[in-house]
Amino acid sequence: MPDLVRDDARREVAQRGLTPVAVTHLTRDALATIDFAQLGPVKQLLKRFFSAEPWTADDDNALAGLVGSGTGWWRHDLDDDFQLEFGWRDGAFRMELPARAVGGELFAGPVVPEATPNPRTIRFVTPPIHDGPSRWYASAAEADDARVRRVFTEFDDVANVLVGPDFVAVGLHRPDRWEQLLEGMLRVVTTEFASTAVASEPEHPGTAEAESSGALPRPRAESDSDGGGRALEQAWKELGTLRAAEPGDLDRILTAVSSTNRATRQVAARLVADADAGVAEGAWSRLLDDPSRSVRRAAVDAMVDAERPELRALLERALRDADPWTRWKALRGIVDLGVE
Repeated sequence: MPDLVRDDARREVAQRGLTPVAVTHLTRDALATIDFAQLGPVKQLLKRFFSAEPWTADDDNALAGLVGSGTGWWRHDLDDDFQLEFGWRDGAFRMELPARAVGGELFAGPVVPEATPNPRTIRFVTPPIHDGPSRWYASAAEADDARVRRVFTEFDDVANVLVGPDFVAVGLHRPDRWEQLLEGMLRVVTTEFASTAVASEPEHPGTAEAESSGALPRPRAESDSDGGGRALEQAWKELGTLRAAEPGDLDRILTAVSSTNRATRQVAARLVADADAGVAEGAWSRLLDDPSRSVRRAAVDAMVDAERPELRALLERALRDADPWTRWKALRGIVDLGVE
């Protein structure tokens, strides 16, 4: 993730008071077994990571050295806008803070990514940019457009940029980098080439067919009456220690699936992953019909991470969700399961 993008995310996560939520995930999944003597230095580095203070590649390496070797990669929602990803890549511990998307909803803004026949290139459909011929740029040095130069300078992986009347096509040197760069690229393209306000979430999930027929309810922003990020943090404090393998804990998790509190249902969607396959499948099936986009996203996210072939039918059902991110994530999960 580009340093400038991650720095913005670090500051925003700290300002929203999400650091305790992030540290809880880190401790539970990856840091619980590190040497006691390393705890102090690790805590100091984490405190600085989740702040407005500078953070460099040397700091990444210092943290990796203290944490030591390991395996696994985890992804957790911090709130509607940010996720925390962490684990070991190429033998070194790393942390990332990918934004959900511009303004909080991936693919729901004025710019929409589209696949092209070339796997290295994604076409970002934009509001009208100009009414002349398309312009091709192979490097920042060739770009006489400051917006294009920013695309090159913020992402070293960019090989070329094509600016059309109503689209920006970006090609990478390596197609496998798109999954890591798509969200950040979408933010930059939207900032530079579009100024239209981001659409809000439908009140109910609906289906893709209803969306195309115009039958979806009138869009509105998801209610923040339950406190947004603060509510999610509180839900993790209340439920985060529960383990679905314990019968008493499982009862509480399943009760949380039906809670009237959005954040509680969102946390339950993640925790139920450790329950027996049939129990988890039943809970996720219910949560896929949840009126909250955030809850449906959490359910699909958990199902994709579970990587269970028997979840294919639920992931296919999620392809009809009105939320573009939910459909995209479900498709990614189906791809990971492979051809049936």
